[in-house]
Amino acid sequence: MKRYGQILILWFLMAIIAVQINPIDAAGSKTVTDMRGIKVSVPEDPQRVVAMSRSLIDTTMYIFGEQDKLVGGSIYQKGGGYENYTYDGENHRVCTWISFVLNPKYRNLTNVGGFGGPYGTPNVETIASLNPDLLILRDLGTDNEGTAKFLDALERLNIPVVVLEYPDCYDNVSVGTIYEEVRLLGEVFGQQEKAEKITSLMDKQVQLIKDRTKDIADNDKARVLYFGAPTSSKDKGGAGYALGTHTIESIFLENIVNAKNAYNGSTTDIISSERLLSIDPDVIILPTYSGHHPPREMYDDERFKNVQDLKALKNKRVYSLAATPCRDERLEFPINLMIEAKAVYPDRFKDINLEEWIRDYFKDLYGLDDDKAAELMQSLLLRYLEIV
Repeated sequence: MKRYGQILILWFLMAIIAVQINPIDAAGSKTVTDMRGIKVSVPEDPQRVVAMSRSLIDTTMYIFGEQDKLVGGSIYQKGGGYENYTYDGENHRVCTWISFVLNPKYRNLTNVGGFGGPYGTPNVETIASLNPDLLILRDLGTDNEGTAKFLDALERLNIPVVVLEYPDCYDNVSVGTIYEEVRLLGEVFGQQEKAEKITSLMDKQVQLIKDRTKDIADNDKARVLYFGAPTSSKDKGGAGYALGTHTIESIFLENIVNAKNAYNGSTTDIISSERLLSIDPDVIILPTYSGHHPPREMYDDERFKNVQDLKALKNKRVYSLAATPCRDERLEFPINLMIEAKAVYPDRFKDINLEEWIRDYFKDLYGLDDDKAAELMQSLLLRYLEIV
């Protein structure tokens, strides 16, 4: 009997040691290493997730079939994600937020704020009230002090946080960072196989563009200006905003499309009409910068009458990107890359029909039927592009 008692005590001690070594794992959790290099204990099957994102976490969760686990996130509430646009004298009300189109329930989630974007500041009290078992934060690298304080507050509340790091967090900005984000989400949700399919699909499009432009000699590379053209720039004494060489848009343009950024500033800066004329790019790309702007705006609008001598305007080489609120940071970033590539080097991509190519990409990425793919394509406002 004494021997039996000793065995029971031994088993009891071993159980205590096991729990002390990894108490969370013993409770049905696992450990992942996030993009900070920090090991985080997360639920094996998280049920209440808050995603502070710019439309990468939520759309990836949709592909994983995990979207119903979201209880809060960085949610744009105004107008339910719908905006009004006028084109050819017709008024259009279009939802340009991919997340809302894929998952209409998403717009009804609780907004917890975010770092950057129209979401408001992060609200720890709101997050705590949602009782999440996991928070996933996409760090944009723009507010290190604020992010550190936020993470400290969540740690005190015992809310596990997995941090993704946006490409701008690194000195070497690379498309591979986006792939790494998706793979980490795959590990968190036990969806590694689907994560690999996503990254393979994205990289297939990137490689297609790189393969077709890799032999362009340096002297033959087009000089391209990313130009934000909100009407408010006039009130600030400028013609618009030039995106500099250290922006993700510029780096992807140069490393994937194999063109040159015509603006040699490093950041995004407001520039005058005189400065725009002195840059005189071969091609102008209009991203979604404080609204969506079709090419004809630069050709016809009164505020651009002083820059009509620009080479890009004379040669009708002004192009718009798709109407998505975020530019090169989403699962849809290959779409804008293909638009740019076709605009900058039309002869090398003349076999690509953008409408068909985009529809196929949406269907492959999200597993959609034709009707849902068409709804997503409408969200891009493709009519504005004025490129075929």
